[in-house]
Amino acid sequence: MTLAQLPLVSSACLLAACFTQAPLPSAIPVPETRIVAQMTDTGVLAMSNAIGSGATEVEGIVAGADATSWDLRMLRVDYRNGQSVAWNRELVRFPRAALSQATERRFSNKRSWIMAGLLTSTAFLAARFLGVLGGGDSTDKPPPPPN
Repeated sequence: MTLAQLPLVSSACLLAACFTQAPLPSAIPVPETRIVAQMTDTGVLAMSNAIGSGATEVEGIVAGADATSWDLRMLRVDYRNGQSVAWNRELVRFPRAALSQATERRFSNKRSWIMAGLLTSTAFLAARFLGVLGGGDSTDKPPPPPN
């Protein structure tokens, strides 16, 4: 890992620590639930015009859901080539058979505070180690006394 990649990796770890994923509490999610779901093979074919071909995973906020379809305000789509595309909460209707292994994604206050504390203490220790913060000997000479 290069020094230029370090902030990017740190940011990814920080953001990942802010969320938890758990199984949906019911078969039909309630509106405003943030979900992550895998695309089924039939779903990839059925939804290729709406979200692009080769989608593997979608993330969105449930706008409405019933036994036959889920309406999601899309946040992200991951593709087979490893690309991930962010969406701007556009509404997309998915046939229920298009999605599998849906999980609820929640913001975690506890994890966020822990990660913020770790990040802050690491930055403080690095600044102390590199001499950015005071506490060391002063190398400046005092000014000469007046005549």
